[in-house]
Amino acid sequence: IALVVPLALPAMDGGLLGPNGRGVGAGVGGGGTISAVNPLVSLRDSLNNNDDRAVFSVRTEMENTSDLYLRIVSLDDFDGTTWKPSKRAITQVPEGFPAPPGLGSDVDFSEVGTSVSVAKWYGQTWLPMPYPPSRVSVQGDWRYEPVGMTLVGDHGQNTRGLTYEVRSLDVRPTAEQLAAAPEPPADLLREYTDLPDSLPSVVAETARDVTDGAKTDYDRAVMLQDWFTLSGDFQYDTEVEVGSGSQAIARFLQDKRGFCVHYSFAMASMARSLGIPARIAVGFAPGTPQADGTVSVAMRDAHAWPELYFDGVGWTRFEPTPTRGSTPDYTVQDVEDNGPADPARPSQAAPTDPSAQPSRSTDCRADGSDPGSCESESPQAALPTDGDGPKWHVVLLWALAGLLVLALPLSPLLWRTRMRAVRLGGHGRAEEDVAPRVLAAWEELTDTAWDHGIVPDESLTPRGAADRIVRTGGLEGDAAASVRRLAGAVEQVLYAP
Repeated sequence: IALVVPLALPAMDGGLLGPNGRGVGAGVGGGGTISAVNPLVSLRDSLNNNDDRAVFSVRTEMENTSDLYLRIVSLDDFDGTTWKPSKRAITQVPEGFPAPPGLGSDVDFSEVGTSVSVAKWYGQTWLPMPYPPSRVSVQGDWRYEPVGMTLVGDHGQNTRGLTYEVRSLDVRPTAEQLAAAPEPPADLLREYTDLPDSLPSVVAETARDVTDGAKTDYDRAVMLQDWFTLSGDFQYDTEVEVGSGSQAIARFLQDKRGFCVHYSFAMASMARSLGIPARIAVGFAPGTPQADGTVSVAMRDAHAWPELYFDGVGWTRFEPTPTRGSTPDYTVQDVEDNGPADPARPSQAAPTDPSAQPSRSTDCRADGSDPGSCESESPQAALPTDGDGPKWHVVLLWALAGLLVLALPLSPLLWRTRMRAVRLGGHGRAEEDVAPRVLAAWEELTDTAWDHGIVPDESLTPRGAADRIVRTGGLEGDAAASVRRLAGAVEQVLYAP
């Protein structure tokens, strides 16, 4: 009964962005408009849903599936209470989409294909797609909204049971290109930096404090993201209410607890207060790779994130929500690497060429004619040889006391050295020793990171913890690859059985 009866009940019609399937167009094949609705009403419920069924099965040509965000709609209208999509005109779906706004010819990108299969129970009015899309092949009655580059169902059309193909651009800007971005066009800057008068002043003040010392809008954006994910002591918590009213963002900045809605709202508002065009994107974070090469996206992958505009690159994703999604590569600051010393260049501290002549002492004669002037130590410093001097056991006790004083501050180092030796050398190399050896190495890695100030986060997967260690520790090259390789081995040990 429990399995069969729910199939006849209309409990799962709406999906992420609302239960109705009403059309939004005016007439067959016509234009019409999209009304301003709030698609965040059920996002918190989706994240807390115990029925974490798969929503999409995705197969993509994208090399890095951790960047595979399925974007549904963008929210650009902020009235002080919430973010929502503006009322926009819709048209027929073009055969090929125009280039995304702001993307320059000097930015590296490639076109990739993605196939999305939607579960039969999930009926969504908007079509989830990677951003920016360049071409869509989908059956049904759909309309195109050109500003947000989204597709919306017309006359009751939804995603239930659909399989569709999307061609999209995998844009790979560099930090240098983002930092060198010129000022956006005046009309875009005016529209996407607009903030209501009811927004508390603490939002802009906090944004200025966090980004103090930044020279470019890109630096300010990265500093905001890092403040939320690394240095600001924020905690991810889906039990926190979404909140409404002009004080909601101020309360979040004070309490520092929330989920993706809070983080994206706050970062977009703070970015606008700094003069950076910003909006919110709603959709799904990257799902879980499967053995057959597909990616499974579930209800708990529902997500919201900010998009900031940089002229020459366009709308650019940022990820301020800790432990969710993936941090974009272009927001990770490069760590200066001085590299190995040049063997052809002598050290500045190198001594001059040694002299061929024997050195002469200033305290005694080189020919030894005055042996009294070359005594090894002064008479006052030598211990007397008669029985009136300190006993041998007293000297030994003082020596042991001195060693104990030296050992006390060194005891943590000695203990860590001992633990490291036991973990890395206490297991054999047979097949049955693989699991304890890998887990011991992982425990040593996380403890070493902790020694350097990277506090463990038990909510992260091994892969997420490895990415955090690499990013926060500024690792690169072989070191970063080794951390990720160890995380892969841990996943094999924990989950492969």
